[in-house]
Amino acid sequence: MTSPLIDTHCHLDVAAFDADRCQVLQHARAVGVTAMVIPGIQAAAWHDLLALCDAEPDLYPALGLHPMYLRRHRNSDLSTLEQMLQRHRVVALGEIGLDYHDPALEPRRQRQFCQAQLAIA
Repeated sequence: MTSPLIDTHCHLDVAAFDADRCQVLQHARAVGVTAMVIPGIQAAAWHDLLALCDAEPDLYPALGLHPMYLRRHRNSDLSTLEQMLQRHRVVALGEIGLDYHDPALEPRRQRQFCQAQLAIA
């Protein structure tokens, strides 16, 4: 007997998978992946991510504001995040963090978003 596999970080919702998402899911299931956590990275993509997870019972959404997309994030996204976490079947808050590899991604603002999301969690 093999242990079930859970992919805890799979961006299956991104456009790169639009052409073959069904095949990727089918292959993952065939090799024993029983569940996947799909982390959200920006508010604009959350509705599509939730729809994907609603359609596939073995996909589980996580919602967050990734620092790499800092320029797209708005302060209002934080209240939207709180509402989404209360209204939907969300298993985690993520993808969040600090990403200092790009100096243009204002460290101070990154910390503000990260701290706010940690407080929500």
